[in-house]
Amino acid sequence: MESNKNNNIQVNPIYNNIDNLHDKIKVDLNNVLVLFVNPISGNQEGKIFLEIAEKYQTKEGYKIIDFSKIKSSDSKIKYEPFKAVFFKLIDKKEFEKGLELIRSYQESISHGEVVKTIIAGGDGTVLSIIQQLDKEGIDVNKCIFGHVPLGTGNDLSNSLGFSNHVDIKNNVDSLYKILIKYQKALLGRVDVWDMELKLDDKNGEIFFNTKNGKIVKKDDDGNIIKLYKRTFINYLSLGYDARVGYNFDKNRTSSRIGNKCIYFWEGVKKNFCRSTINITGFLESFTVYNDPEQSVNQPSFDSFDKDNDNDNDNIDIKFMFKSKFALTEAEQHKKCIVIRGEPCSIVCQNINLYMAGVKDIWKNGKENMSIKLINGTKEDEKIYEEKFKKMANQPQKLDDKQLEFFTFDSGMKTGLEKVIGGLAKKIYHGRGPILMKFKETPALHEEDKKNRIYLNVDGEYFHIVCPVSLKIQINKNLCNGQIPFLINKKK
Repeated sequence: MESNKNNNIQVNPIYNNIDNLHDKIKVDLNNVLVLFVNPISGNQEGKIFLEIAEKYQTKEGYKIIDFSKIKSSDSKIKYEPFKAVFFKLIDKKEFEKGLELIRSYQESISHGEVVKTIIAGGDGTVLSIIQQLDKEGIDVNKCIFGHVPLGTGNDLSNSLGFSNHVDIKNNVDSLYKILIKYQKALLGRVDVWDMELKLDDKNGEIFFNTKNGKIVKKDDDGNIIKLYKRTFINYLSLGYDARVGYNFDKNRTSSRIGNKCIYFWEGVKKNFCRSTINITGFLESFTVYNDPEQSVNQPSFDSFDKDNDNDNDNIDIKFMFKSKFALTEAEQHKKCIVIRGEPCSIVCQNINLYMAGVKDIWKNGKENMSIKLINGTKEDEKIYEEKFKKMANQPQKLDDKQLEFFTFDSGMKTGLEKVIGGLAKKIYHGRGPILMKFKETPALHEEDKKNRIYLNVDGEYFHIVCPVSLKIQINKNLCNGQIPFLINKKK
């Protein structure tokens, strides 16, 4: 800290010359990109980004490239006039510099202007940084975010119309070719969701896997977490694929190709060497609640079971995660919707990519839903078959506040989806809140397959022990549930 000799006020040196930085790039915000770069994501291409930017570093230490003042070494390339300023994510001082720059812009911008804020890193980096900006008092509604894909999967970037990775050489022309796509991109929005996982108060635990072994998840006070709240933007899943990812985590490397090979090998092992409990073995029910405030464009099912559930008049639709012949005697005679078969995983998807590049799983899925109404009248069956058909044909969008749920019958079909396509089975498309209830499962020390339950949230993998319920609903706080993003509208 530096001291002001006149009044002894302590001044943080990282804020020195922030006005100078603002002046250096005080132009039409349409022509400025503010980049936060993670140098250790994926194949560490972020290091090259920063190395190029450092060649244009100002005397105050700011990494600014003004493409209106430099020329390409290639006569065929003419730079369009915009400026890019770079901040290293893992450097606290640089991150705070970036925050100050965005604040200074937001204090001076006119109505309708936004700060183009580009996050260069993996899928997990993007949402965490947006949440951090919000926590630090940045008005995220006055930003428009871009994702430069530097991670392993990069499904978000691909869904936004950009590539799933970048090829960059250590020269400014290579960097320009990447950044110009974000400079020309258009405004769009992407839904953001909350999940709330409730665990058994006595035996419930959440583990994440590391190279040093599995670690139980604890809160800031060192207590084992019994209620895990998390925001997600890409997808969420339970079952086989999450189990593969959980074991992949402990062998993760800094090589994108290496990571994909490791993930493939883990999938082979889990598919052939050790069985994975199917979702009907640990999920009791799937209930969609009718919340009109969260309905956008498309109504869900009409409630058909109010007479039997007087305490739950807002229940819209309930799936029993059993086959018809596995229902209890009481359930055999109750009108309800059952899932077909005994799938190995259930996936909740917000974007149209999954598993590091598997595209349009919902679109390519079966034309008919893999659910069935039982114990209804012939008229009921006819009505709901029409509803199911209409739901199966709904398009998937980034900004409709709708989620898509589908299942895979086996690990083999999960893996082949990328090659063949159309192997997923659709079970729901629509709004929430959605509540999944788990069957009672044994504690961790009871080593049988009933405690092998795995969760994937945006590419982070967990082993969950004695879960009680999982609730999913639109996030009502962050940008009112829809984050502004740059979208590459390809011609």
